[in-house]
Amino acid sequence: MGKGNVYMKHWLSDKERFSDFVNGSLFQGRKVFTAESLQKEDTEHGLVIRKPDGEEITVQRYRDICMTAKDGTRVVILACENQEEIHYGMPVRGMLYDALSYVDQVNEIRKGRRNQKELKRSAEFLSGMKQTDLLYPVVTLIFYYGEKDWDGKQDLHSLFGIEREEYKMLKKYVPNYSINLIDPRKIGDLTCFQTDLQMVFGMLKYRKNKDGLLKYVQENKAYFSRIDEESYNALRVLLGSEQSLKAMEERTGGIDMCKALDDLYQDGIAEGMEKGIEKGMEAKIVAMIRKKLGKGMSISEIADDLELELSYVQKVIDLLSENMEQTDLEVAERMIG
Repeated sequence: MGKGNVYMKHWLSDKERFSDFVNGSLFQGRKVFTAESLQKEDTEHGLVIRKPDGEEITVQRYRDICMTAKDGTRVVILACENQEEIHYGMPVRGMLYDALSYVDQVNEIRKGRRNQKELKRSAEFLSGMKQTDLLYPVVTLIFYYGEKDWDGKQDLHSLFGIEREEYKMLKKYVPNYSINLIDPRKIGDLTCFQTDLQMVFGMLKYRKNKDGLLKYVQENKAYFSRIDEESYNALRVLLGSEQSLKAMEERTGGIDMCKALDDLYQDGIAEGMEKGIEKGMEAKIVAMIRKKLGKGMSISEIADDLELELSYVQKVIDLLSENMEQTDLEVAERMIG
């Protein structure tokens, strides 16, 4: 698991935030689930399959986030997979995760029934369940925060190309499986979120617009001037700025995202100025080499006269010989690389 996925997992595992994510994404903000009703569950799911020859095959998967929502008699398993990259087999992957969750439930029922010696009929012994036993529904959200628009299939039938004439007759008999793909950039009304998800998701449309991003953050300074460390790290991932936005230690009152972005912006300006100065100096040296070369001086004479490395002068002359119409600045840019 990459560092970015770890940051996102910790950030979204907050019960208040997670319930808001589910309610806002699936129910237009209606409070179907609450933080108080959620309980974190083991994210590991496994299955052991025994082949006829006795060989055992182990299938094991780890979800990013898994919680059980218990509200009176209603129990729902809520899960989330964080995706920064497009996954073209996601319907199959999601179906496997959900199937393993249901297998775990069946195994728990079987274990309880057998321990209590409650299985009487042959059908009960065969399945390990009674006819009245029920499973809890599993709802999995695929949280996609990548830069490109998702162009992968979102259901199993699409992977089959089942709309093709030769497959249409099978559509009725092949069960479909659809993923719940959540791309916050595609959500028109962010007021469906009641927590800081609204602020954070609002930033994503400015991911490649530095001026717009700075303006948005300043307009919402009350929130962004004191965010917690987990939110700051999540923002670094969502903005694709894990390397450029520095890791910061949370101080009393939280981290100032406004200052972090301003520092990043100023660093960029300083770096640009520094490169501009370097190119200017380099261009002057190229001009002097070009002039002395025109006077018929040898490479060693030019190097001695300008107190430059022989290899450096040779590289400039090689570039000039490729195209004498190049400006001194263009040669300088190629020298810097």
